[in-house]
Amino acid sequence: MYVFSETTLAFIKKAESLLKEIIHYELKLPVHRSRFEFNKFLYPIHIVVFEGAELGHFNPAYMQIGLNKKLIYLSKESVLKDILRHELAHYMTLLYYGSIQSHGVEFREICQRFGFPQEVSSATMDLNQANLSKVGDLESERVIEKVKKLLKLAESSNAHEAELATLKANQLLLRHHLDFHFAADESEELFMDRILIRPRKDAKILAIYEILKHFIVRPVLSFGKGTCALEVTGSYTNVKLAQYIAGFLDHELDHLWKSAQKETKLSGLRAKNSFFSGVARGFDEKMKQQKTQFSTDEQKALVIIEKDLENKIGMIYRRLSTSGSAQTLDSAASAYGVQKGRELTVRGAVESKSGGLSIGYRI
Repeated sequence: MYVFSETTLAFIKKAESLLKEIIHYELKLPVHRSRFEFNKFLYPIHIVVFEGAELGHFNPAYMQIGLNKKLIYLSKESVLKDILRHELAHYMTLLYYGSIQSHGVEFREICQRFGFPQEVSSATMDLNQANLSKVGDLESERVIEKVKKLLKLAESSNAHEAELATLKANQLLLRHHLDFHFAADESEELFMDRILIRPRKDAKILAIYEILKHFIVRPVLSFGKGTCALEVTGSYTNVKLAQYIAGFLDHELDHLWKSAQKETKLSGLRAKNSFFSGVARGFDEKMKQQKTQFSTDEQKALVIIEKDLENKIGMIYRRLSTSGSAQTLDSAASAYGVQKGRELTVRGAVESKSGGLSIGYRI
């Protein structure tokens, strides 16, 4: 999960300055304002800060280096530079050899070629900080547990109970966000995570994109080398829940389509895409109707929070364009999708993952 605040942006500026020094003085490559030159091509110098278990990573699809947020407070400059060298070695291995094993012979050859210290080629690094892998905060986990229980109640066969549970889940998220929003200062952190990645934009990822707009996060479709990623930005709690919701929808939409094929004569890619689009539209109608049951104060607060999120999104994205599809819809499939979207309920539990400390190459 990526983190953005005044503090992290200042750290990114410092880290990019150190990275430029390494590229210029150790790799002997020309460095420009935000790019470096290699074999007469320009490549981005792009660092992000994330919260997680690993110290750092290199994302080849976005040619992006990630640094753990804890490094802001725990690492000496010399340690930070070694982590940057490690991730830069992955970057240069990609440029020299293309797609290869993350810590293989080619990677070690690159480290030797540029005279990096022995510890740079290691896949792990000890910061002597046992709490480095701790992610999130206790209050967020409590809220997520409460929302899990409400979503479980939303599986009820009683339509009234299911709708009431979903409404309460959304109100709980809104109130938690309000408490966090008004208690925070101007340096409040913003979190971003790439929660789904596809080779290209398709109707299903667009449907999930539209549905997530109702969970107090800002979804964005981001395009890298041969990838289309669904990214969400918001508070830690809301992004964490969006991760689960997107994973649930990724499977549930396929399940709904298979059921639709059995129940109707719908078939073909055009019908499938139209069905997914209809599900998103039906869910949108359902959620808008539910929000009319919010109190006047809750509705006003939601508008304020959504506007605040939109204003802060500039910390992450310099330019944004709207996403859509120019496809011709199958009216029958779309209408059936709308019906299923109005009935759609997010179910199940939020899962958490943990792992060891590492620095490496992320695909």
